[in-house]
Amino acid sequence: MGPITDQVAPITEKNALTIGELLDRVERQLKDRGDELAQQGRSLRSLGELDDLAGRMVAALPNVHPWDTTIGPFYDTAGLMQWLGVSRQALADRERRGTLLACRTSDGHLLYPVLQFGRNGQVRPGVVDAVGILKRAGADGWAIATWLTTPSAAFEDDSAVDYLVVHRSSKDAVDRVKAVAAADAATWSR
Repeated sequence: MGPITDQVAPITEKNALTIGELLDRVERQLKDRGDELAQQGRSLRSLGELDDLAGRMVAALPNVHPWDTTIGPFYDTAGLMQWLGVSRQALADRERRGTLLACRTSDGHLLYPVLQFGRNGQVRPGVVDAVGILKRAGADGWAIATWLTTPSAAFEDDSAVDYLVVHRSSKDAVDRVKAVAAADAATWSR
C-alpha cells in the first residue's frame, strides 16, 4: 500500500484488500472521467481545486461513530448535503416532515443513518413510512433508528430494515413494516 491508504484506515489483513480494491476502482473511474473531459477539451482541474474535489469525494463516505455497530454507519450533515446535492435547509425540512431519519448527538450535531438510503440517495420504501409514523408519535431519531434495527418476531426475527432488504421492499413487506410501526406508535403515544 502507500501513503494514501496509510491515512484512510489502519491496514489490517481484513481491510487491506478492500482499500486497495476501492482505490483501484476510484482510479479507473477518475481516468474514465478524465478521458471524457479530455474529449471536451477540459481536464479534471476544470472541475475545481483538486483538494475540494477530493473532499467532495470523501464526503460521500459515511463517518465512524460509536453507534455504528448497531445503527450506523452515519453521514454527517455536510457529507449528506454533498452526496445528495441539497442544502442544509432541505435536509432540515425533510427531517422535520419525517421523510428523513436524523439522530441528534448530545452536542447538537445531526447524524443520518446510512441504513435508510438506497443507492440513489432516496430513503428506502418502508423505512420512510416507519420514520414518519414513529416521528408523528413523538419518537426521536435514536428511538426510531433502534426500532428499525432491532430484530423482532413481527419481522420473522429480522429487524425492519433487514426484513425490507430480504423481501426487496415488496409491497407486502412495506405494508407489514408500516402496520407494525403504526401499532407500536399507538402504544408509545398512550
